[in-house]
Amino acid sequence: MEYKNLLVLTDFSEDAEHAVRTSVEFAKRYEASITLLHVIHDSTNLSFILSDDEYRSVDNKMEKHVERAFKALFEKVPELNSVPCKTKIRRGTPYINCLYELEKGDYDIVFAGSHGESRVKHVLMGSTSEKVLRNSPVDVFVTKR
Repeated sequence: MEYKNLLVLTDFSEDAEHAVRTSVEFAKRYEASITLLHVIHDSTNLSFILSDDEYRSVDNKMEKHVERAFKALFEKVPELNSVPCKTKIRRGTPYINCLYELEKGDYDIVFAGSHGESRVKHVLMGSTSEKVLRNSPVDVFVTKR
């Protein structure tokens, strides 16, 4: 199997950072490119509460926050600069948007941390990585820190 296009899920947690570091080593070994994906989880239905201008303002602030988090990730994991790497932002439910990205893209494997930002939420709903693992059309590499 050839692994040329890696999708790496990140919520900017320590577990996700470990998955990023692992994917970089993998990308170097297989001469592959990395796409870092962050999904802005939007389950608040703010669009029903806020005016269009207010909603766009909140949306822009969230996107700028994620862009800063990506910049910080590249500083924490400078090895990312040694492989072809790009970033993507989606909005919605993380595992669903990851699966949409997999359908849309030409990915060979997905990397994810075993736990994300909220371990309590994991107990109640299951983790994004577990849901992606069960439904992914490609191989999934789940890392443990």
